[in-house]
Amino acid sequence: MKKLFVAFILLTTTISIQAQNLEEKNTFGPRPDLKGDLTLSFGLNMLMNNDVDALDLRTLGNNSFKVGYSYPVQIGNSNFSFNGGFNFSFDKYAFSNDSSLTLNYGSNPNTEGQVIIIDSVGANIIGNGFVEKSKFESNYINIPLEFRYYFNKDKIDNGGFFLAAGGSIGYLISGKTKIKYVENEETKKIKRKENFELNQFRYGAHFRVGVSGFGAYFEYDFSELFNPGRGPLNENDEFTRTTPFRFGLSINLF
Repeated sequence: MKKLFVAFILLTTTISIQAQNLEEKNTFGPRPDLKGDLTLSFGLNMLMNNDVDALDLRTLGNNSFKVGYSYPVQIGNSNFSFNGGFNFSFDKYAFSNDSSLTLNYGSNPNTEGQVIIIDSVGANIIGNGFVEKSKFESNYINIPLEFRYYFNKDKIDNGGFFLAAGGSIGYLISGKTKIKYVENEETKKIKRKENFELNQFRYGAHFRVGVSGFGAYFEYDFSELFNPGRGPLNENDEFTRTTPFRFGLSINLF
């Protein structure tokens, strides 16, 4: 994970160094005459303060994808703008230690209602097959808000180099588990759509840098991955309070 952070920092630094040159040309060609940005984002998910061994994630395979729109409002005649909008995010988490694990519902004698456990995929599900990959996914609709500083105020919403900081709040649309396994030399997949006690609401902060329709970002969720008191237990029989974070690249379609 340290190597990924180093690569992200180096990439962000490179964007900053090349910003003045890139401002003179739009990397993705002429923009339609529409206000705002339609943005695609691609990144990796990680877990902060994860205290459940079974929740350890692979270095790769924890894909984050997001599509959204934001609208800029210049603050007076300054180099700052306020940007608001919405996006849809699709975040995947791939088990690392044991690919035959998956999320399931269970119970706890000290808690009313259902809780989430990390369970093994049994023969009743895959027969005599073996599991190749196991993931779970959370899908949210989000409202991001941010302040941007443009080094050239004449380039606001027109490919200028900017730094941004802000926050967002999201609402869970759906959750899903996906198991890929091989049985009798045939590859099969099982998908199960449930909310799996993933946090109904999530909120966090983000930082971004961008120029000419290209950018890099870092996001950190202050909210827990699972609903409080409903997630998997750690070795001290306490509900995990792990929080997700993600980083990656973005491009503007217009």
